[in-house]
Amino acid sequence: MDGASLLGMAKKYGTPLLVTSEKRIVENCRILRSEFIKYYDNTSFKYAVKTNSNPKLISVIANEGFGADASSVAEISFARYAGVKNSNILFSPNYASVSELKYALDRNIAINFDDIGQFQSLSKYGMPDVVSFRLNPGFGRGEFPGIVTAGPGAKFGMPSDKMSRAYKMAKDGGVKRFGMHMMAGSNVLDPEYFAAITARILDAAGKISKSIGIDFEFIDIGGGLGVPYRPNEKPLDIERTARLVTKVFKEKCGEYGLGEPALMMEPGRYIIADTTVLLGTVNHVKRYSRTFIGTDVGMNILLRPALYNAYHEVAIANRMDSKNLEKASVTGEICENTDMIAKDRMLPRAEGGDIIAVFNSGAYVYGMSSQYNSRPRPAEVLIRSCGKDKLIRRRETTLDLFSTIV
Repeated sequence: MDGASLLGMAKKYGTPLLVTSEKRIVENCRILRSEFIKYYDNTSFKYAVKTNSNPKLISVIANEGFGADASSVAEISFARYAGVKNSNILFSPNYASVSELKYALDRNIAINFDDIGQFQSLSKYGMPDVVSFRLNPGFGRGEFPGIVTAGPGAKFGMPSDKMSRAYKMAKDGGVKRFGMHMMAGSNVLDPEYFAAITARILDAAGKISKSIGIDFEFIDIGGGLGVPYRPNEKPLDIERTARLVTKVFKEKCGEYGLGEPALMMEPGRYIIADTTVLLGTVNHVKRYSRTFIGTDVGMNILLRPALYNAYHEVAIANRMDSKNLEKASVTGEICENTDMIAKDRMLPRAEGGDIIAVFNSGAYVYGMSSQYNSRPRPAEVLIRSCGKDKLIRRRETTLDLFSTIV
């Protein structure tokens, strides 16, 4: 990776280990920015901190001109620690406590309200300078049912027929600056879909602007930009996506007289997923009716396969040229039969001490990891653009598991 030996990283730092390429993060940020700004100059990006909240990585992204989309107080803190200014943070929680909302209000951080009730709960403490409400457009799309964030069964946002009341309440309360938000997809690889959701939120914003008499500073179409996890999947055509989205955006803004509000997006997976490789060590191989390659990478570290039946490409890093293949499942050390990182894959015949590499491990890996079975979480290393490697999160120890015991 970027000239550095991943086998060397495993030997130097031990496993399990997440190794991230700073160069790839920067490339992803610049591709995304350049394609959208080419068609609509007033485009703004907020990195979805939930995707990977390591402040060292947020700092790299922030240096490329990205703000932060935070879903918790801790994520706000990570963003601020990484150098993101309060004015460039959007707080988008759902079912948040009043104390969390007040934390953002006290720091003049823009709040994206998931529901009118959130706004009412906070209003007794003061009015935010900027108010945005989250639209549930009535439909959504995701790679798995569990990551669909809009539609009739989704817990997020408000239906369009309830939005007018929310904005009128904010206006009557003295708010003068407004935005609107939507998150209707996750890991989508279809450019036309992003154009469709852009049209939906602009239709809602246009009607509200006309009926209530407010202007929108920004329209946030969320994230959901997908990456290919499977070998046969084609990458999202980001140039076509940008062209279609900005075309609809400009047309709808003209149709409803909305002026030129900022087109805001919250990429996460697109920025970070393919920047990282997860390394593990083969502890033991069991060959009976099926072959199980037992490693120190389990569902406590990589939850997505157990949670969604998600696919990650896996390789035996020290046997990349081997022609001696066998069908095997890669598993971890956790006492659950769902602890499968890869099922029935054709892999080189593995032995104890081999190193596995799990690709596309930058998004929703460390953030979803746990200490289940009382196993410490992994270390993280960043390969800097200069080629040098740097430890950016130390490995947890058994002592860390005792740290909160009183």
